[in-house]
Amino acid sequence: MESARAKLNLGLRVLSQRQDGFHDLIGLFQTVSLADRLYMRPARRLEVTCSDPAVPPGPGNLAYRAAELYLREAGTTPRHVHIEKAIPAAAGLGGGSADAAAVLRGLDRAASRPLGLGALTRMAGQLGSDVPFALQGGTALVEGRGERLLPLRWSTEPVWYVLVCPRVRVDTAWAYSELDRQRRDHPNGLSEPDPYRTFLEHVRGGLVDANRLWSVLHNDFQPLVERAKPIVARASQSLAATDPLAHSMSGSGATVFGIYDDRTAANRAARGLREAGFPVFLCTPCPPSQ
Repeated sequence: MESARAKLNLGLRVLSQRQDGFHDLIGLFQTVSLADRLYMRPARRLEVTCSDPAVPPGPGNLAYRAAELYLREAGTTPRHVHIEKAIPAAAGLGGGSADAAAVLRGLDRAASRPLGLGALTRMAGQLGSDVPFALQGGTALVEGRGERLLPLRWSTEPVWYVLVCPRVRVDTAWAYSELDRQRRDHPNGLSEPDPYRTFLEHVRGGLVDANRLWSVLHNDFQPLVERAKPIVARASQSLAATDPLAHSMSGSGATVFGIYDDRTAANRAARGLREAGFPVFLCTPCPPSQ
């Protein structure tokens, strides 16, 4: 069994669009204890199944493409991969990328001649922007398309994350397109003072000062997603009312999360938000994948 852990964006800044059509970004990524479980066994042909019937079984599934790529590179026997889903899809939590990374790790663990981390990282970069981080996990400063990673340590004790996942999907391509449109209308946005990016320059020494981070959290997608999907704004307001240390949105949404330094407070917040009708997950940060 291989765990595929969800990721949170502890802040996210989207920079200029590149010539290849992708965007450069910068932010802190963190894997958390919410995870899919993947089971792999030898089979006559490559097959990927999932407990969620909405997840496509073939090449439309990133986990399938990861297995296909690994088997082609390593020349090993086909596998049947079954995914037990726990991470909500299209929620800004990187579930598809986590599954793809878990496939690469699991197949390499089972191989008689493992390809090793360097080869897996190269393959992860071919599959998608979030897959290199998902392969590594832990806490990292992420730049470029997502391929430049700087592992980080925390200056404080662990925290608890309360994830609120409104029952609405946000299309990532739409979010980038809408952000580009807004910036064309307001071209000075990227040159405004940016406390979050200033903070990120200080973490290049390898240590995250959590108290400073909580005060500058920022996600470029959050304002536009909250306008387009009012339920996300309501979830964020409900979360803020529980008095977290900080709260923000992950990725292009729709998941919003609160940060707590007390387990009792986190449990109380999670319980109240569930009673308000939101799907909620209580999570802890996770170290890098071994």
